[in-house]
Amino acid sequence: MAIRKPNTRIIGGDFKGTKIPFTPSKDIRPTENKTRETLFNWLMGDVKDSVCLDMFAGTGALGLEALSRGAKKVVFIEKNKDLCSGILGLIKKLSLEDCAVVINTDSLKYSFEEFNYQFDLIFLDPPFRKDMLDKAYGVCLDKNITHQSTLVYVESEMNLVKDFKKWKEIKTSKGGQTKFGLYTNET
Repeated sequence: MAIRKPNTRIIGGDFKGTKIPFTPSKDIRPTENKTRETLFNWLMGDVKDSVCLDMFAGTGALGLEALSRGAKKVVFIEKNKDLCSGILGLIKKLSLEDCAVVINTDSLKYSFEEFNYQFDLIFLDPPFRKDMLDKAYGVCLDKNITHQSTLVYVESEMNLVKDFKKWKEIKTSKGGQTKFGLYTNET
């Protein structure tokens, strides 16, 4: 009898039902289906034709969901080489090579200089309990990767309190041990 590998699935759009396999670890925590469903309901009119950044891609679930729902381009940045290979495999399987870029690096140290555009939508879902959210916020501000109407999704552990001074909170929710919210630039 074969051992079933854990997976999550794309929950909507053109690739609904596609499995995203992963190996459980303390650093991999794919955004839960219910949370993704809430997020993409919030983003219903904003995903189509958008340029997105999945800054801590992990399994790629958030970026793949965006592509499934009509995003024009998604840049996946992931530090773990094996996870990048998994994302690349799914991108090839779904024939999305023209609208996806996978970069194997630390997103907090990446220069972003190769992109001559700013992102419409950024997914910030760093590993929990590693104090990366402030640094990610700083990267978003310092690297000039947002424009006036960029939407930023932030997912963090429940007890983490953050004040993003230059971003305005639009919506928030929580589920299990996680809280998540949608922000936009105030400038």
